[in-house]
Amino acid sequence: MKENMYSYKYPHPAVTTDCVVFGFDGEDLKILLIQRANEPWKGCWAFPGGFLNMDETAEQGALRELQEETRLKPAFIKQFHTFSDVNRDPRERIITIAFFSIVKISEVVGGDDVALAQWFNIKTLPKLAFDHDNMFRVAAKRLCEMIRFELDGYEYLNKQYSGMELQKIYEAIQKSDFDLKQYTPDNIENLANNEIFVFGSNLAGSHSGGAAHTAFNKFGAVWGQGVGLQGQSYAIPTMHGGVETIKPYIDEFIEFAKLHPELRFYVTRIGCGIAGFKDKEIAPLFREAKNMKNVILPRSFCMD
Repeated sequence: MKENMYSYKYPHPAVTTDCVVFGFDGEDLKILLIQRANEPWKGCWAFPGGFLNMDETAEQGALRELQEETRLKPAFIKQFHTFSDVNRDPRERIITIAFFSIVKISEVVGGDDVALAQWFNIKTLPKLAFDHDNMFRVAAKRLCEMIRFELDGYEYLNKQYSGMELQKIYEAIQKSDFDLKQYTPDNIENLANNEIFVFGSNLAGSHSGGAAHTAFNKFGAVWGQGVGLQGQSYAIPTMHGGVETIKPYIDEFIEFAKLHPELRFYVTRIGCGIAGFKDKEIAPLFREAKNMKNVILPRSFCMD
């Protein structure tokens, strides 16, 4: 093979992996951190991680770095986000692929290029290096979504933790001091008894596509009913005119949510699929709902 045959003159970003590891002892939720032994951020706390080798996948690299730096070998890790802000690392242009895991708390030992490895209570985390404060927020929200909506697909969690323990984990994250503002997940597979799936419908109540199809199949939407509460879903018609024709139905929904603080409403991107509206057209109609604790909106509806 010709030497440097795949070398190019333009610059390349470096790739790292990071692991946000939650630890649960039956009562308290903790986070595994390492104290950096080298610059940048020498002496500061961060998540275990490091540079990806040329001959490994991102998951393999994440598991290797976690074992080298803490001696921990989790039964599973899950990729949850890629962090690519241009100035996130002072050394060079670095993109990190982030994973999270949840484990029973066990002894950890600092190794490789770290000074210490230590468990911290989720309520008293120190200021973290790089953009790891934000990384924690994203991981915590993703874990909450998994526990609340997607447990059926994670046999490991169901085997390791009881329903009561998972509820304690969820509540511990919600009560932490970090800003964990929730947004409606892209995919909702199940709901708690007091949770409602809010979807865009049509006046005829033909729930045959998009979120309406999900509402009909999973959450009790009634065929032929195009408006209001039905089972664990709430229909807002979006296919009978312009934005001005949708607004009265959204206003009606907001008033309904005010009257039912015991319910928690997950609003999908109504009108932004088959109906053809843009997020920026529908978002202003939910302005009043932004500060309501029992109404969860899509992230795209919360962009100012």
